[in-house]
Amino acid sequence: MSKIPNLQIEVQETLRRIVVTMPRTTYDATFGQIARGLCLLGGFGPDDHRASIASHEFAVMAKTAATEKARELGWPIEGERRATAWRARQPNKRW
Repeated sequence: MSKIPNLQIEVQETLRRIVVTMPRTTYDATFGQIARGLCLLGGFGPDDHRASIASHEFAVMAKTAATEKARELGWPIEGERRATAWRARQPNKRW
């Protein structure tokens, strides 16, 4: 049996959140979009004896899955610079 689980990803676009769950377990993690990227909002808990992985392993996999989904959606990712079109930039105003 593979140790890599199937993860389900739900995007809550209006709330700017991504929820990652592992079916048939109590594991879930909710990530929210902040200015610098994704932030874990909740869901990290104790190990589930029905799961093939520990909760800390799930947390790492969930973060990776949420980051990939955020990238797909065009959300800013921490540590990655986004190109800004020249006309979208505002000139520095000096008073």
